[in-house]
Order: sequence, then C-alpha cells, then structure tokens
Amino acid sequence: MSSPGGSGRGPDDPWTTYHLPFDIAAPRAARRYLLEDLTRAGLREAVVVDAQVVLAELVNNGVEHGAPGPNGTIEISWRILDDHLRLSVCDGGSASELRPMELTDHRLRGRGLAIIDQLADRWTFDATAGTRITVELDYSAEETVPSE
Repeated sequence: MSSPGGSGRGPDDPWTTYHLPFDIAAPRAARRYLLEDLTRAGLREAVVVDAQVVLAELVNNGVEHGAPGPNGTIEISWRILDDHLRLSVCDGGSASELRPMELTDHRLRGRGLAIIDQLADRWTFDATAGTRITVELDYSAEETVPSE
C-alpha cells in the first residue's frame, strides 16, 4: 500500500515519504501516517490537526484534479524542522496554474486551496516533474510537547 523513501532523495534524507495508491482512500492513509509521525515527534495537537487537514486537502486535490505518478501512485512527504513543518504532495498531473478560490457559504466544492491558503504560512507550486505543492506550517517551541 505504501512505501517509505524514494523520490530521488538519499538514505540520510530527513524527509518522510510514502507513495500511496492513487485513489479516494489516499487522503485517509496520508492523515494516518502523518498523525503517527507527528505525534511520535511530540508536536502539539493543534499543529497536528492543521497538518492533517492540509495534507488531506492536498492529496484529495491531487487525486481529484491530477494524474497518477509512477506506478499509479501519489507521493506524500513531510519534514519536521525546528520551527515549522514542511508538507509536500506530488502527482503526475500537469497543472499550469493554481489559485485558491474565495471561500463562500454557497460553494460546496473548490475550497481545498482556500483552506490550505488559510492554514499555511507559505505554499509553493512546482510543475517541472508532475504537480508538486509544498506547504509550510510554522509553529513555536510552545507548540511541541516537552520530552521527558
């Protein structure tokens, strides 16, 4: 179902990476893997919840609007840094432009990037090898669980 590693990074790479089947179950699996890793790393619940929402939206957008990557997968990865979390999702699609739509009470679809835009401190889009969106969520030392 998933495979850690890959995406051309070396064995000492600090990224956690999975290649998930390109289907509607991918967002749920992504949330579960992220929850396990961020909880183990000691990030507070509020940071973990925001990260799960962002990652699930990215994966859902990739599955809904993108195309499968190699071997019919979508790549998810994250990296925990001193003061922020970096999340990345890459599908095999070829988007030329991504813009968040305005959030309204009437719109039932198309809110994914708007939600990401609200929760993320920064996000970038790269279409050189598929469609990759990378998001950064800042947090402070107070948002980590003290180690015992």
